[in-house]
Amino acid sequence: MSIQRWLRKPPAILLLLFLLSMALGACGEKTGGPKEIVYWTSVTDTLDMQAQHDIADAFNKANPDLHVRVVPEPSTGTGDSTSLITSVRGGVGPDVYLIDRFTVGQQAALGLLTDLQPYVSKDNPNLSKEYLPFAWSEALLGGHPYAVPMDTDARVLYYNKKVLRDAGIDMSVLDPKNGPITMSKLKELAFKVNHKDAQGNYDRVGFIPWFGQAFHTTWALDYGAQFFNNSSCQLTALEPAMLNTFNMYHEWSQALDYQKISTFTATYQPANALPSQNPFYTNHLAFKIDGDWDLSSSKQYAPNLEYGVTYMPVPDDRTTPFTWSGGFALTIPTGAQNADGGYRFLRYMSGPDGQRIYTKETSHLPTWKSLLDEKQLFDPGHAFFAKTLDYSVSRPPLPVGGQISDELSSVQDKVDFNTATPKEALQEYYKRVQPQMDQYCPFKLEGWSNPYK
Repeated sequence: MSIQRWLRKPPAILLLLFLLSMALGACGEKTGGPKEIVYWTSVTDTLDMQAQHDIADAFNKANPDLHVRVVPEPSTGTGDSTSLITSVRGGVGPDVYLIDRFTVGQQAALGLLTDLQPYVSKDNPNLSKEYLPFAWSEALLGGHPYAVPMDTDARVLYYNKKVLRDAGIDMSVLDPKNGPITMSKLKELAFKVNHKDAQGNYDRVGFIPWFGQAFHTTWALDYGAQFFNNSSCQLTALEPAMLNTFNMYHEWSQALDYQKISTFTATYQPANALPSQNPFYTNHLAFKIDGDWDLSSSKQYAPNLEYGVTYMPVPDDRTTPFTWSGGFALTIPTGAQNADGGYRFLRYMSGPDGQRIYTKETSHLPTWKSLLDEKQLFDPGHAFFAKTLDYSVSRPPLPVGGQISDELSSVQDKVDFNTATPKEALQEYYKRVQPQMDQYCPFKLEGWSNPYK
C-alpha cells in the first residue's frame, strides 16, 4: 500500500487504537494549571531518553504555564511514518515530533507537517543563521522550514593502526594536518594490506567501499552529485558525479572480487553477529567509513583497539575536506492541538539551552553553531568530528528522498554483482523514481546545493 494511500485512509484498526489511546489520555488531564505539550520521540534508547526528559524538565521549570509530556514512539526504521500518518489523519497527533531530518521534505510534501515560516518570521527572521547551513537547508521544502534542526553527526575515515603497521604502511600520510587523502591514494594503501590465506580467501582487507557508511549516498555527495535539476524538474541520474560513484563501485568490486569480499564479511562479521564481531574491531580490516557514534561503540566492544581517524577520502582532483551529516529535527505535525506551545518547546529544545543539555549528555553533535565553540562540550575524540562540520553537506530535501535512497541501493547491488553497467542501472533508477517526482513538479530545490560539484 502506498504512503499516499495510508495518508488518505489508514487502516481502521490502527486509527481506532490511536483514537482510544488519546481519549484515555485526555480523561486523565487536569483542568487548569499548565497547558500540556505532547512530545513524541522515535529516539528511545536509555541515554537519549534521559537527555530528552532532562530538556523537558528544564523547559517546564522555565515555563510554568506549559508542561511537556515526553512520549516514546519507536519507529521501525528511517522514513517510517506509520504512526505519524495515522495520528494526523485521526486528529490525535502530538504537538511536537522528533523526526529524521532527511525525511522532512517527504513528510511535508504529504501534508503531515506544519509550515513553520509564519512562526519563524514572527519569532526571529534571522533564525536560520544560528544553525549549521546544511542542517537548516535539509529541513526545508519549497524554501520554507517545516522543522528546526536538532543534533547532527559526521563521517570520517577510520584506520586500524595495528593492521597498517603489520602491513608496513607509513601512517603519517593519514595525519589530518596533511588534509584528506585522495581516492587513488586510499586504493594504493588498501591494496598493500590485502592478504589471502592458503585457500585463496581474504583474511585481511584494506578497504571495502560498500562497508559501513561507505554506501551510494556517501560517495555521490563526495563526488559532487546534485541529484536534481531545478529548471527541468528532473533527477540528474546520469550526471558525472553519479557515474563516477558507480564506476568506482564497479572498479573496486572487480579488482577485489565481490564474491570473495562477501565471503570475507560473512566470515568476520556474519549475520546476527555480536557487535564485537566486526572485522575492523578484530584487526582484519584496515580502513572503514563510519560516523562519530562509533567512538562509543569501539570503546564498549573493542576497548583495546588501536585506531585513528582522518578526513574522508576525496576525488583525485580535489584537496578540500569533505563529510556529510544526518541527524534529527523538531517539527509540529499538522493539526497539533497546542501548536503555539509546541513551537515554544521546539525553539527551546533546538536552541542553545536544549542542545547544550543534549550534547553534554549524549555526545551527539549540535547544529546550533555557537555551541561548537564551547570546547568543554566535546571529549578529545569528538573534537575532530566537530571540526569536520565546517565541510559538511546534507542529503537533498526532495519529496522522493526515500525512494531515491531505496533505488540507489538497487543500483549499487546491480553494479557490485555486475548484472548491469553503471549507466544501465542508473537509467533504470531514473525510470522508476522520476514518475514519482513528476507528481510534485513544478518543484524547486531551494536552499540546498552540493558545494563539491
